[in-house]
Amino acid sequence: MKKIHKMAYLILSLLLLAVFPAGCAPGEEAAASTEADAPEENEIQLYYLNADGDDFHTVDYTLENTEDALLASYEVVSRLSDTENRSTDTYKPAISDGVIVNSIVLDGAEETVDLGAGYRQLNAADAILLRAAVVKSLVQISGVDSVRFTINGDSLLDSEDTPIGAMTADTFILEEDAEAIYGTEERVTLYYADMDGDSLVEYKTSLHADENMPMETRVLLELMHAPEELDVQSPLPTDLIINQTQIHNSVCYVDLSRDIENVLPGVEEKVMVYAMVNTITALGNATSVQFTVEGERMESLRDFDSFHLMMTNDYSLVDSSISGSEK
Repeated sequence: MKKIHKMAYLILSLLLLAVFPAGCAPGEEAAASTEADAPEENEIQLYYLNADGDDFHTVDYTLENTEDALLASYEVVSRLSDTENRSTDTYKPAISDGVIVNSIVLDGAEETVDLGAGYRQLNAADAILLRAAVVKSLVQISGVDSVRFTINGDSLLDSEDTPIGAMTADTFILEEDAEAIYGTEERVTLYYADMDGDSLVEYKTSLHADENMPMETRVLLELMHAPEELDVQSPLPTDLIINQTQIHNSVCYVDLSRDIENVLPGVEEKVMVYAMVNTITALGNATSVQFTVEGERMESLRDFDSFHLMMTNDYSLVDSSISGSEK
């Protein structure tokens, strides 16, 4: 075991034992029997990473500490951090080697998890997966409604250096919610490049996110194939790989392969970028987009020098005289 301060965990365990000694005093046996018949409040699901480390694998778990939310939180985080005993062919720990959990503080129903500097070494996609797994696991504990993160005592910041607030179970869109969110056909608006490559053309169609693929990923893949009925071209390299799309706090984090750097003759870089941004934000799940390339932010994409920024839609590039819609 590692990461979490074992001494703090041991001390808390001893304190709990001191407060709740083993055995029942006279007259407590009936109460214990009644509690045994009550619904189990100690059954939760732990969110681990799948074997590939790009999604989640849940494991049913029975909490040993049910009387103290803080102690239960240490128990859960300890399990999520256990790289020695919690790695199988099916799943692996959500809190990886090198990421230390310094402390957990419970203030009311809001919990603060302080992580070590190793967290900053994670790429954007892995950092979101870690936070989602920890939050989704902890908020199942009675008495914990939300979780915020700090790094060595400093507030966790987003790409614009704004503190990221407390997160709840609804903060993250995960596979368990995919059927409701992605499982139906959806009317979408795609933005292709015009034949001159300096404007965007709006095209409406219906898409289905197959196999629980997020619609944000699905629309980007669709942009690689221009519709035959419209005089447009794809704004993206056909060999581009969409590594991951993930939504957090109304921001869509998009990680792309390095093929995005390939020159696409006849299409301006600004058109390439805003074809993606406008298409994603038109879905309504995110209001802005943050790009990374193989997990790292790029300062510029050739002539487009704002590729590292969090971007909102820009409809000034759309040629309103041309548009199309699939019947």
